[in-house]
Amino acid sequence: MANLTADRNALRQDGVLISMPLAAVKVFKGSLLANNTSGYVTKAADTANFTLAGIAYEQVDNSAGAAGDKSVRVERKGVFELNFSGTATQATVGLPVCMVDDNTVALAATTTNDVLVGRVASFVTATKVRVELSAV
Repeated sequence: MANLTADRNALRQDGVLISMPLAAVKVFKGSLLANNTSGYVTKAADTANFTLAGIAYEQVDNSAGAAGDKSVRVERKGVFELNFSGTATQATVGLPVCMVDDNTVALAATTTNDVLVGRVASFVTATKVRVELSAV
């Protein structure tokens, strides 16, 4: 591509809620989502080369389809309450957490692949924390 030679209308969105193509899976509203190595959004897991996509804004079932047949709206910014693997304390606030599954995070270095989700914003209980996402 060449440099612009005239003005153009750059399409813009805030990036807080975006639609992303879904792998051949069913995801539930509120589930933690990852970008897989094929570029599709899927359920979060402690899997090598996954990256954080965000939190599912809605339930979408693409389990009977091919990857990309359906899309899911994904919240990419914010603070979300998630289950915590291990025992959270007030001292957990500020620490980085990584994917365990589509509903659970754990401290970095306690998971195999350390797929970053974000940092603990607040302590809720020993098994729940609020996490500020690091999707963008």
